[in-house]
Amino acid sequence: MAEDWGTQTDLEVIDSLLDVDGKFIVDVGCGDGELCRHLAGQGARVLGIEPHPVQAEKNAKSAVVANVGFKQAGAAAIPVEPGSVDGIVLKNSLHHMYAPDYEKIFGEVARIISDDGFLCVIEPVASGTFQHVMELFHDETQVRLAAYNALVRYADPMFESMREIYFDVDTTYSSFDAYARRFENKVFNNYIGEVRQPDVEQRFNACQNSYGSFTLTQPMRVNYYTSPGRT
Repeated sequence: MAEDWGTQTDLEVIDSLLDVDGKFIVDVGCGDGELCRHLAGQGARVLGIEPHPVQAEKNAKSAVVANVGFKQAGAAAIPVEPGSVDGIVLKNSLHHMYAPDYEKIFGEVARIISDDGFLCVIEPVASGTFQHVMELFHDETQVRLAAYNALVRYADPMFESMREIYFDVDTTYSSFDAYARRFENKVFNNYIGEVRQPDVEQRFNACQNSYGSFTLTQPMRVNYYTSPGRT
């Protein structure tokens, strides 16, 4: 049965769910490495892999943090030894991956995970006010569904145990301009000219809270797998 954890941040959920102290963790699709550094602060040794060359170069040039390493690599070819990884985390990354590669990606999960390792996949759900505004210029409904179907097809049979957890992330913006700048400054996509449309701003303005700022809610789902090796 799915669990409802209410309104929290991603990192709060991760800290409550994962015991990473002393473990080797691979963050697949690590983005700017924020989660890698956080997990290292919780006692983990972390490798962050990132396929995008611009972001990977930024990570390589970032300040050195103890027990954190970065490599440019994709999820279908993770540069670690078989059975060497205690935990694999995909945070907001699975739906960005090329769907025809999903079989290879989960094959890599099976290859690198230790006998008592875990897989933690955190994905946005295609609902909520954040989705309602964003879908006008970037609709991820289908890719998010494809990512979930890949979990059902490939990850579920791979593990003996799975917990499915839902929670909400609230993000507050001071203005529509602040919201638009978030998307215009992304490494992966550039939405200049697409965000600042009247229909987008109208939906955004409908999310004004009692303090005069604007709060958008993004429902999230965690699929947390343990005990690999089920046939």
